[in-house]
Amino acid sequence: MAEALDPLYLITDRAVPPAGDLLGALEAALRGGVRLVQFREKDLSPRARWELGGKVMRLAEGSGASVVVNGDPALALALGAAGVHLGKETLPVGVVRGRLGWRGLIGYSAHGGGEAARAFAEGADFVTLSPVFPTRSKAAQGPALGLEGFREQARGLPGPVYALGGVGPGNAAACLEAGAHGVALIGAVLAAPDPAAAAAALREALARSG
Repeated sequence: MAEALDPLYLITDRAVPPAGDLLGALEAALRGGVRLVQFREKDLSPRARWELGGKVMRLAEGSGASVVVNGDPALALALGAAGVHLGKETLPVGVVRGRLGWRGLIGYSAHGGGEAARAFAEGADFVTLSPVFPTRSKAAQGPALGLEGFREQARGLPGPVYALGGVGPGNAAACLEAGAHGVALIGAVLAAPDPAAAAAALREALARSG
């Protein structure tokens, strides 16, 4: 299952698109080649999140993309999503994989190699490791790892690691060269004037490195 993870991992944030049109930006990103989407939007009420998640699922399915739901295994199950993405504030990976018997993908948001290793040991299929580059959204998580720091923290981990934080077309290939399976991002695509072109540029950069 983990072997099929696409190297371009888009995380949603409806506050990012310039026109405030998350679904329009997502539709364009899917046209540009995004095939793995994390549905975030954690601040919505359960009902509103379920309704928006259904629209995201329909867009993704129409493009052959997979959706992973942030933090909520029940919502992921209700939507028929491919997986769930967990972190420090959610149910632990081991509980979701073991006690809940979750059989889909499990991702985990890690901020160091040790934390990532524990997530894999508990049953995660992949992790994001952040922040790699300086970014306002990740400032509270501490200083950026940089490429060498990312390489060191990711070395020896037993599964796919996505570089997250300040990633864009200009440094995506370098992340792969530093040991990343792929890149996870928000603004580089959703904040772009043309999300389709931005996604295509990232896809091209990743292909050149591969």
